[in-house]
Amino acid sequence: MNEAFNNVKAAVIKILQRYQESKPVANLADFECLLNRNPLLEKIFIGADCAIAIFDTSQANYLYISDKLEQLLGYKTDEYLHGGLCHTISKIHPDDVPGVLEILEKEIDYITALPPAQCLEHRSSYDYRIRKTNDTFIRVLQRNIILSLDESDKILHLLLIFTDISHLKKDDSKILYIINKEEHGLTYIYNLADRRMIKDPFLSKREIEILKLLGKGYSSKEVADELFISIHTVETHRRNMLEKTNIRDTSCLVHFAILAGF
Repeated sequence: MNEAFNNVKAAVIKILQRYQESKPVANLADFECLLNRNPLLEKIFIGADCAIAIFDTSQANYLYISDKLEQLLGYKTDEYLHGGLCHTISKIHPDDVPGVLEILEKEIDYITALPPAQCLEHRSSYDYRIRKTNDTFIRVLQRNIILSLDESDKILHLLLIFTDISHLKKDDSKILYIINKEEHGLTYIYNLADRRMIKDPFLSKREIEILKLLGKGYSSKEVADELFISIHTVETHRRNMLEKTNIRDTSCLVHFAILAGF
């Protein structure tokens, strides 16, 4: 138990150190409408059923937390603003923490290797369980968008978008899905059995085509006609996608795919 705790503690420290390689920039004018808590924007976030945060990597802390996050989890905004990333990690389900830390490490490695122009095109998503103030857990999908780089072209500000997806997934696997201008659809799966990240093609090009059409409301027959394949082939792909993602049903799969950016 102590060894596992020490391993997690070391991994958290490593993540914090890697983020804090970024140099702070004083000018936050671009975020002024959020930092001043524009009431109209808060209403938009609530209406969109997602919570928003701006994360400053140089401080490993949050610049902004939307009211929706307090509604979602119950924690006061000040707890995030004072506790930073450590506060968030402390609320993640203990079984999910190693996977989330490895996802963060993998994502930092990936972004560090990108040319600066591509960094600003980077999008990613992953999910995990997090504890609410009433001691129950929900599963959230976190989407990350890079907002700005420092003078050395390291990540400085991230936009984080949190959505409750407890009703969608059936298991505790984690999927890191990365999108950028050059490489659309890079996927890593956190394998629960041996607790490591595996690069995975995940959904095939054909499966994504079918998924996009299903998302537009096409029936299996309409998808088959559009792609000049049989209904049987469409249904096989649907079953395979559900099995790969461990999503409850096709409607949940479409919802998850839209949120994750597939």
